[in-house]
Amino acid sequence: MDPFLLFPLLAPIVLLAAGNDAFGFDPPGWLDSFMYLGYFWHYPEHLWVFDDNSNYKISRLPWILPGYVLHSLTGPIVASYILAYLSMAIGAVALYLLVRDSLDDRGSAAVVSVAWACCTWVHGIGGWNYQVLIATGYYLMACWLVVKAARAASPRRASLWAGAFFAAAVHTHLFLVIFAPLVAVLYWAAPPAAADKTLVRSINAGVLVIAGGVLLTILLAAINRATGGAWLFFMPQIEQAMKLTEPSYDHWWRGNATQWLPAATYLVIPLAFLISGLPVPFTRRHESNGRMALALVALGWAALAIMCFFQFVRRQTTLDYHYMAFALYPNAFLCLAAALASSRRSFSGTALAATLTTAVLLGTLLFLLPAAMPRMMDGIVAATRLGTIAAIVPPLLVSIIGVGVMSAVPSSLRIVVFTIWFSVVNAWIAPMPPAYGMGSPGYRQSMLTMFHDADRFTADLDPSLIGIKYWMSNEVVATANGEVRLHDVFDSFLATRSWFTNLLGRASPSPPIEQLTIKDLDRGVCVGVLSSVESNGALRDQIVAHYAGLGRSLSSVASRQFSGSGLSFALTVLGPAPASTSAAPCFKAAP
Repeated sequence: MDPFLLFPLLAPIVLLAAGNDAFGFDPPGWLDSFMYLGYFWHYPEHLWVFDDNSNYKISRLPWILPGYVLHSLTGPIVASYILAYLSMAIGAVALYLLVRDSLDDRGSAAVVSVAWACCTWVHGIGGWNYQVLIATGYYLMACWLVVKAARAASPRRASLWAGAFFAAAVHTHLFLVIFAPLVAVLYWAAPPAAADKTLVRSINAGVLVIAGGVLLTILLAAINRATGGAWLFFMPQIEQAMKLTEPSYDHWWRGNATQWLPAATYLVIPLAFLISGLPVPFTRRHESNGRMALALVALGWAALAIMCFFQFVRRQTTLDYHYMAFALYPNAFLCLAAALASSRRSFSGTALAATLTTAVLLGTLLFLLPAAMPRMMDGIVAATRLGTIAAIVPPLLVSIIGVGVMSAVPSSLRIVVFTIWFSVVNAWIAPMPPAYGMGSPGYRQSMLTMFHDADRFTADLDPSLIGIKYWMSNEVVATANGEVRLHDVFDSFLATRSWFTNLLGRASPSPPIEQLTIKDLDRGVCVGVLSSVESNGALRDQIVAHYAGLGRSLSSVASRQFSGSGLSFALTVLGPAPASTSAAPCFKAAP
């Protein structure tokens, strides 16, 4: 085994072992990430609330199936830890292998892979249960296997696996299909030179890549059909993508760049990495791996051009949200690798550089976050009056200066300079500083456990997951880690059963009790009253009295309190009076 593989394999373990409650777990108020928990917990049931075509997320089987298996075999906390590790590690390992085999430089490969594992905008991008991070990991693995196929005596096995991983990436995040030409360019640029790749060999490799993708798709389709779903599991995602191509349909597009770019600090790192590659055509063209270095830089800028085209010409959201712009990160990291690579490092020097980089990047996250580094950098910005400029400018300026110094020093010092500026900027612009440090307390893990218990409790009453319509209180409760708005907690819980479908009154926060109507009640069988433990009884009685005044009798079906570390809530389920005696009193057939 390559000993340098330990760097991308161990770096995520160190971060997860730091004991931070928020690292690997999503905050209250997030929706999409918690929706995937519902898929993990209920995938094989193929409930209408998930399999309806409007819920295209269920088609992302290369992410949902691993989540379902892990949550079935272990508890929600352990499953979340494993999924977080796999999401970080697969991209880091793929980056290492791709850079190593493309540029023949283990040191740069190790440094870039650890930078990926430690990048604060990689961690939980869109949410820890969101699909984007694992999709880019699949994409990077496909890129490595394409290079491996180009360099192998026989491309058969690597080509098949490349196709399977690329299909997994596309089925998980459909936008990545746009990058298929970039993957093809990697094959032609990879050593040996293109002259050694006959047309027949290249055609055979391409056919095998397609075959690998088709075989994986058939396997996923068979699993989906065997569990009661449709053969064409991927169609909802394709149909959604087709809708987005219609003029003015993309409701998420945020207009011209002045509306989102000033605060887009998530673009600082990829832009700095792309800029770092600009000197490569002038400094690396005569080196043995210069062809591949040039290709990596060109592909990074091509990825940016593609995403700019969709953002500014097609008016579709690709750069104006951090989780969509993350598709830029894989090729930007490869651009950085081309800038760092050098054939002059000894084995001992390579190992030392990778070790020091790993120590500095991890140490910054564990000992200078959550507060020290951001406070220091914000103080410097305030003193220099750069704080009056857009939020993206100060960290981008520091990054560009770092890149400039990195380009000016001898190749033996590039990694040192990179480590210094990246560790500072990476911690400075961290989107969730409380997720770092050592043993940072919180309530997210206990919240997840409560959600799991509440899921089992309500699924017994309503296996359809659409029979209970939930009314939630808008209370603010104090915890050891600050105030928490309970309706944010309840929104995230309801996201595990498709959120909007199960909101009583179709609004969040819920409408005042006196505004509830019979029509709201008729959408389901039962009403779930979510609130603090202290107020649950009074709110239950108010809802019962309100509907009694409208001529509809309700009575308590079941009630339970859920408590964890620093957070608790109560749920009472009300049903038609007299209360049903069936095993599932709130069950509702699919419409």
